[in-house]
Amino acid sequence: MAIRLGESISHGTIDNSVKGVVTGELLIEGFHETVQFNLKGNAHPDIAGRILKFRNPSIEMLDPYVADVLEVDQSGFVGDMSVSQKRRVLMMPIEEITNASPEEREAGTIWKKVLFLEWFNPYNGRLVIEAVDYIWELDDPRWELSDDDIAEQVEQSRAAMNMHLNFAVEVFQETNEEIRAAEEEIDPNANDEFSWEKRLHQSDRRAGAFHALMEEARNPKEMETLAEMAYGDREEEDFSPEPPDFSSGRGEPVRDEYTATPDVLEICSSIQALCKGLIENGYEEMIGLPEQGEFLSLMVKSQTVADMTVGDQGAGFERGFLIAHAKREIARSQRIIADLEFFNDSVDGPGPMSERLWKLRSQLVDLAGHIRD
Repeated sequence: MAIRLGESISHGTIDNSVKGVVTGELLIEGFHETVQFNLKGNAHPDIAGRILKFRNPSIEMLDPYVADVLEVDQSGFVGDMSVSQKRRVLMMPIEEITNASPEEREAGTIWKKVLFLEWFNPYNGRLVIEAVDYIWELDDPRWELSDDDIAEQVEQSRAAMNMHLNFAVEVFQETNEEIRAAEEEIDPNANDEFSWEKRLHQSDRRAGAFHALMEEARNPKEMETLAEMAYGDREEEDFSPEPPDFSSGRGEPVRDEYTATPDVLEICSSIQALCKGLIENGYEEMIGLPEQGEFLSLMVKSQTVADMTVGDQGAGFERGFLIAHAKREIARSQRIIADLEFFNDSVDGPGPMSERLWKLRSQLVDLAGHIRD
């Protein structure tokens, strides 16, 4: 997966004053040393021959997982490096986005120049800095790229990117084979909550691995190519867990279909209301945090559990299937709470978001218990 450093950069320098070489340094919030560049190749013509200095006016702490693997010595190859790209940026306040019409969102966007720095390191793979709010300056060029130089750099960048994508595909395929082996060990006729948990776990692993692979692509065409490379001649897989195969010589096992009780209907209604309230009034607290993506998944999938449970009063879904889904979101909520409380000031105790997530977790536990009974 590409490492994106933009939010955590304090300031840095990119020096392409010597033709064919890019040097420089990065100071990163939450990283113990100054990152040093020593890259082969040239930046785009707008940076080539110059020294670029930049700083980030809104710094965030580097993800600890990235800090553990990031190399201080960033030797490798230049990818795309430019300050001339443009991107549309939505300037509307976050609380207004949900209810805004397409026309209002269109009116609330502006074009901004993007600082885009990409390079390839043999240990860290592809690394990217992409930012619209950095403050930067360029000195005067010492030399300029010829047409042949530009063509050579494009080819070198393409070769480095292709090597990186091939490696990413290999990692996905290895992971997918591990998942297939794990799925084969699950009894296809089992419909208890523990078997469904195993199916859901492998489904999540495959979806996560495929999502990470798609994040390597820079455009829809590359996404399509990566999907074809990942699966070869096989059809693209469905990441939803397959239902148990009840076709056996012993006949169909008895299905344990669930019918929602009034107590469960009330719990599901409370879960729906709490999730909607968290998105409307609490999402802003999560912006920029590593847990932001998991928080959104928790909100959506907790509501999905409630929907499945009360839809036609739960008729048609296996009891174990519903319990396994609820338990998955219980575990997800607990991971988010643990991360939030780890970074929270222990003197102040759990923050408001942690308290609301504890409430959601408690309701999911109650839901699983009532379905089980």
